[in-house]
Amino acid sequence: MKAQRLPDSEFDLMQTIWDQQPPVTTGLLMDLIGRSRNWKVQTVVTLLARLTERGFLRVEKGSGRERAFYPIISRDEYLRMETENFLEHYHHKSVHSLIAALAGDRLSDQDLDELSDFVRKARERSEGK
Repeated sequence: MKAQRLPDSEFDLMQTIWDQQPPVTTGLLMDLIGRSRNWKVQTVVTLLARLTERGFLRVEKGSGRERAFYPIISRDEYLRMETENFLEHYHHKSVHSLIAALAGDRLSDQDLDELSDFVRKARERSEGK
């Protein structure tokens, strides 16, 4: 699937879907997010249709008018895709630039230890190939 950035409302709906055990229904999504956002049922139906068309969800007919939705893309896959796009677009694929922008002068000793551990494990993985 080609990387597609989700608009905020669709991303919020996907976050809710990822937090549930599939399948999810329109009624469940109205209870979990729709009502608190003052969305009408048709709004949720439209968002679900867009997510299905874009390949984020698979839909199955349920009983009556109800539909069952299953995520095709996991949260981790989507976040990885978004992060790669962000890194490429804003930091010209430079991890150093990204970390420098995120860290500034805010890195604690614990942050540095975690980064060191991450780098050590990454090196071990690449040497094992």
